[in-house]
Amino acid sequence: MLSTDPFSTRHDVTRFMEEARKYYSHEQDINLLVSIFKLATFLNIVLIRNDRLNHKNFVQGIIYDILNSLIAILNLRERYLHLNLRSMIEHIARIALDKIYKGNDFDGTVRRKDFDYLKQERSNENWKYMHDTYTRACDYVHSSPKANLNTTSKFIDLMRNDHVTKPSKQIITLQKVVSAIMKIFIVYYEVEISTAFFRSQSELRYLLGPNLYKDYEISSGRVTK
Repeated sequence: MLSTDPFSTRHDVTRFMEEARKYYSHEQDINLLVSIFKLATFLNIVLIRNDRLNHKNFVQGIIYDILNSLIAILNLRERYLHLNLRSMIEHIARIALDKIYKGNDFDGTVRRKDFDYLKQERSNENWKYMHDTYTRACDYVHSSPKANLNTTSKFIDLMRNDHVTKPSKQIITLQKVVSAIMKIFIVYYEVEISTAFFRSQSELRYLLGPNLYKDYEISSGRVTK
């Protein structure tokens, strides 16, 4: 018989949910956190099932950033959340731009002109939102007054927590950003996704959720807009 959990994702999701409930009790927060974790799991499966995945390091970087974003939210480290948001947006931009790391000085830098190019040439991929989010994240990373950071806090205060925005809003922000990244990822890796989930479409639907799964179906030509 075919397994109803071919990648053991439900076991992993259950364990994550149990951990998340130690920090949050509202179902909306839990559901969004689980949704984000599922998307990181989805990327990991695509990675594992495609040995020669193009820009493999950048995809690994996105997974790492998503997981660390979850940790930042659970630990009330908002600035660290934005550091990871900025990083994952840079990674998906490198993929879209086909940036290459050659082992010397890092030449995968994403500049303003790159975002301008993507906004103009790939407007259907919502790069304006990505660039706006990236800019806000830079405010946090570079201690801009716009971020309203707790820069006058004492050491003990920062040990307890370091956030300005309510955690529930941080969770919503992370879910929106990761979902936007997945929309772009689906465009560039539709073939690899289809290969990874060739015999497990129900698993793909479970991990992506209904909206992103519909985007995948449209990208793969299974349905029309």
